[in-house]
Amino acid sequence: MPKLVIVLFYLVMFIAFSLQINPPTAKAQSSFPDMPSFGQEEINRLAKDAILKGNPDGTLRPHAPVTRAEAMTMIGRALNLAEQNGETPFSDVPANHFASGYISSGAALGIIKGTGEGTFEPSRTITRAEMAIILTRAFELTSTRPDVIYRDVNANTFGAYAINVITTARISAGYPDGSFAPKNGTSRVEFSLFLSRAIYPEFKLPEYEPRKDVLEANITRAVVYNASGGLNVRSGPSTSDAIVGKLQNGDSVNYFNTSGNWAVFTFEGKTAYVSLSYLHVPSTSSSNSVTGKVIVLDPGHGGKDPGAVSFGVRESDVVLSVGLKLKKKLENAGATVVMTREKDVFLELSERVAIANNKKADVFVSIHANAAASSSANGTETFWNNLNAGADSKKLAEEIQKELISKLKTRDRGAKEGNFHVVKNAKMAAVLVELGFLTNEAEAKKLATSSFQEDAAEAIYQGIVKFYK
Repeated sequence: MPKLVIVLFYLVMFIAFSLQINPPTAKAQSSFPDMPSFGQEEINRLAKDAILKGNPDGTLRPHAPVTRAEAMTMIGRALNLAEQNGETPFSDVPANHFASGYISSGAALGIIKGTGEGTFEPSRTITRAEMAIILTRAFELTSTRPDVIYRDVNANTFGAYAINVITTARISAGYPDGSFAPKNGTSRVEFSLFLSRAIYPEFKLPEYEPRKDVLEANITRAVVYNASGGLNVRSGPSTSDAIVGKLQNGDSVNYFNTSGNWAVFTFEGKTAYVSLSYLHVPSTSSSNSVTGKVIVLDPGHGGKDPGAVSFGVRESDVVLSVGLKLKKKLENAGATVVMTREKDVFLELSERVAIANNKKADVFVSIHANAAASSSANGTETFWNNLNAGADSKKLAEEIQKELISKLKTRDRGAKEGNFHVVKNAKMAAVLVELGFLTNEAEAKKLATSSFQEDAAEAIYQGIVKFYK
């Protein structure tokens, strides 16, 4: 054999052997000539399993809308439903309609429903909300997450529950801007992606991550109110769910959703729940609220001057607690709050007034508890003085007094003019509140409770808000 032939023989054998070891990588074949730039794996899988079929000309037309009949056909193929043509319960889907078999099967299983007039509208484009509903029914999906929130979906949106379900199931995550567009039509490529994620686990999306700006836009700002002994924070919306923390009256709760009578919010980085029964939502209307106002709160007495002391209850302690609770409420509503004292310290009356005048406060509220020689004296009263800002002071006193009586259910001793140093020398609307009588045993016991103090703070807060209406 000539040397050249021998060389060529071994060269051919080497190449053949090399190709067996390292065969050339075959390019993935597209099922359709007009495949989109994304979702090709999902579309090829659906086509391979004969769930997705092209048009008569072999194209996909990925951005063409999917009709209700086409959607039911693909789901019917995925679920192996009966496809034989036949009678349907809908007047606009005759027996010879291409999807009559799947539509009839889907209706029998409750996957699809008509319009309420005995029609199905098979040629109408299926909306994204309808798509979510059908997928939820077809694949028996039920799990939801409280933090699934889209900027264009609320509790009253058609399909809201199903949209949450398919998001929780990692079938959809909406659009990059945080919207879902529930009324938009569904394209062939969109429906293919949704359906493939419902069928094949490997195509599911990552766990849903809510957009912070969308959550923020849905936040309701509230404060804990009237929770004796504190408010339990739970891992779920039930008293049987584990307690994961505790909040105190006046604490802020910025919740982004509700579940029954439970507020859903983020607590220590995790989704948590508290009862709505113990949350108060302050007024936030800038034209009818305390937003931007400077308010000085003056818990009376303190330090070497405990004020009235009866039945083991000190006036200085009670009014400081009320003042601090009131401070949180006002700040949550947008006010700037200045406290004459936040600890058990003593200030002269002139010092208290000077703080208010120097801060150029809009409102000054001095908080006290009463005392009398007679143990039968009881009730609530609010004082104002006519020397400075008399008309405003009177109105403020009347509004606060009205709210105190409504909330505390104490005897109404009225809003009246008084000659107290702090209200007489304050340059702004100023009042002095006497919450109740410590020298009355029943009232003293109430004054010592956190719930009474919370009610008093809420009443004064509401009175100030109404003063600005």
